[in-house]
Order: sequence, then C-alpha cells, then structure tokens
Amino acid sequence: MKKILKSIIILVIFITIVVIVGLIVSNTFFKLDIPNISSEKLDFGNIIKDEEVTDNYEIYTQKIESKDFINLAVNSYIDNLVEEFKNNNLSDKKIIFSKDKAVFKQIIDTYKVNDDLVSVKITSIFKKNYQKNYTTKIYAYNFSNKDEIVITLDDLFKNGYKNIIPDNSYDSFLLKYNDIELYTGIYKKNVSYNSLLEYNASKKINAQNFNITQEEYENLFSNQIDKNKKMVAITFDDGPHATNTYKILDILDANNAKATFFMLGSNVLKNNNVVKSVYDRGNEIGIHTWNHKELTKLSSEQIKNEVDSTSDAIFNITGERPTLVRPPYGSVNSTVKSVLSNYTIVLWNIDSLDWKSRDEKKIVPLVMNDIKDGDIILLHDIHSTTIPAVEKIVKQLKEQDYELVTVSDMLEAKGYDTASTKLFYSARQ
Repeated sequence: MKKILKSIIILVIFITIVVIVGLIVSNTFFKLDIPNISSEKLDFGNIIKDEEVTDNYEIYTQKIESKDFINLAVNSYIDNLVEEFKNNNLSDKKIIFSKDKAVFKQIIDTYKVNDDLVSVKITSIFKKNYQKNYTTKIYAYNFSNKDEIVITLDDLFKNGYKNIIPDNSYDSFLLKYNDIELYTGIYKKNVSYNSLLEYNASKKINAQNFNITQEEYENLFSNQIDKNKKMVAITFDDGPHATNTYKILDILDANNAKATFFMLGSNVLKNNNVVKSVYDRGNEIGIHTWNHKELTKLSSEQIKNEVDSTSDAIFNITGERPTLVRPPYGSVNSTVKSVLSNYTIVLWNIDSLDWKSRDEKKIVPLVMNDIKDGDIILLHDIHSTTIPAVEKIVKQLKEQDYELVTVSDMLEAKGYDTASTKLFYSARQ
C-alpha cells in the first residue's frame, strides 16, 4: 500500500512539473511580445507604456507625454479605441464560449520631419477571444510645434494637391522625411513631395526648413519612378544583419536608391530595429522563410508555417504584411506554388555568388557584365564582403543611368499584373 501511495505522489509531482513547464514554454513562445510598463525618451516627449489584464482580456497600450495639444489628440484617440474594444467584447455573446482572452496591443512610432513638424503613427492590433487572426488599424497625426496645432494637408499644400490626393482616398496621413503615407485601415499609399511640387505645394515643407538649397531639396524629394528610364531591382537575402544591413541602407540612401530585402524570420526576431529601419527608409521587405529550409522538401503545412510565421514577425514590427516570397535556393514546385498562391514568388536572373566568392573583385563583374533593364540581382546582406561590392555596383548602375527600385515598383512600372503572374525571375520575361 505504501508503495502504491508513493507511486501516486511521484506521479502527481511529475504531472505538476510538466504542467508548469508547459505554461512557461507556452508563454515564452506563443505570447505576444508585450512591452513592460515603462517610459521611453523621444525627441519631443516620452512614450508611456501601460497594461490592463483581466480574466476576459489583455490590453497593452502606449501613450505619449509631450505638449498638451499633442497629448490631447493622440491619447484621446487611444482611449476611444480601448473603450470601443472593451464594449465590443462585453457585448459579444460568443465571448462566453471561449477560454481564450481578447487582446488589444497598440504601439506608437514618431517622426521628426523638421524643426517644426512632428508626426505620430498609431498602430493597433486586436482580436476577440474566439478569433485566431488579428485586425490591424493604423492612424496618424501630424503636428506643428510652432503653431501648436494638428496639421492637415490644407495647412501644407494649396488646393491643387487634391488632384493627386482626393479627400476620400485616405483616413489619415503621416508626414515623413521623404514622402507622405496615406492610410485607410491597414492599407498604405506613398506620395512623394516631388509629385506635389508642380502644384506650388508647401507653405511649411520647403528648402528653408532643411537648410539646403532649392536644387538639393528638389533632388532629395525626386523619388518618383520614371517609367521611361532603365531600372533594376537589387535584392538581399538571409538578413537582416545587425550591422551589415545598416551599412547597405546608408549606401542606398546616399544614392537615392531602394532595394528589396528578403528576410529570415529567425533573423527578424533578433533584429527588430534593423527591420524597422529598412521599412522606414522606403525599402521593400519580402519573406525568405523562417529557417531557410528548402520548401520543396516540406509538407504543405510546414511550408505554410515557415512563411506565415515570418510574415507575422515582420508585421508585428512594420504593421504591413509582405506580399513577396523568395523560397530558399530558388526551389519551387507545384506544391510550393499552391501553398504560396496568395503571394508573388520572386527569384532572380543575376546571381552575384557573393556567398561563395566573398570577394568584391569577383562579385561586381558578375553583376555588371551583362546587366539589362528589368534585371533582378541577388546579393546577401549577411556577408561583410558584400558591402564594398554593393557600393561599387550601385555607383556603376547610377553612372549608367539606371533607376534602382524595389521589386514591386519595378514590376508595376513594367506593367506586370502580379495578381495573374505569380512567379518572376526578372521584369523582362
């Protein structure tokens, strides 16, 4: 009898340990990346993080602590969102049939446009407790520190701008250094300042604000793609890298160039700030799976997990889901195409072999010897030896009057319909 009792006690202890470990693992790997309550210093104020956790829901918010007129606009909007979230969950009868919690998470990004203008982007993701997928909402405010007012497009531009940006084409907008982002829910459209210059735009955004000449100003904002010019898309695989990617971004910025970065989810997880910088500096982010597995050797479910987990990781940082996927090793079959039918698969037609040679003297000629309009170039931002090669490639391409654009921008400029064509080696196939 004693042996039986002892066995039962040991079994109970074992089960308890398994349950505790399971809870720890679950929270470690499956809980949202929730910030602790704290404050972060900004150029024009502080971010105050807070949380509210009940039996029914979890709410994680950020509010701004700055000038009163900024606090009022931003924090009132967030309060209204939270109140709406609570009311929706309390009034939904389906809630009682689920053991999961509803979740609301909201983050703030800030931008200093110039000495007067600052912008605040509010990204919210939320779901009810019986839902698996999150809903996303993006809203932005723009402020004049000097006048202490919320800025509208009418404050910045003369009426002609409505020929490009109709009133009904956006819910809110965000002023950034290079362009204006228009938001409708989670959908974003970018409009360059240069495209508005012809309408005599800008009472506040002008060369004087940036302490540069008018010519330098117009060159700075001339990022509209000229469809009549030659163009190529430089792409980088396997990143992001904690230092190399930043150096490549600096080279691109210095040459008014953009690129597409196909990222591994495992590296996204380790380099959130790099991902955000790639995105904020106007480049494109694509999916390169989570662990660089050869998709043709995986099941449909495994392929989906590799891609979806990476999409989620990128989305949690940028608020935007990638539309492009590059399968590792360029390996594609009918199963891969079927699983990725909602994505555009992007391969390449110029391989730099930078991963193999690690030598700029070999990398540059491989790229430049047979370059043509519409080419997609493969490089890797995880190798430091690629950086000097990128600098020379970008310089030579600019000297040959090429535009260096993202894959999506090039496909659009060349008239391709990515809804009907799902796999690209180049923009001249």
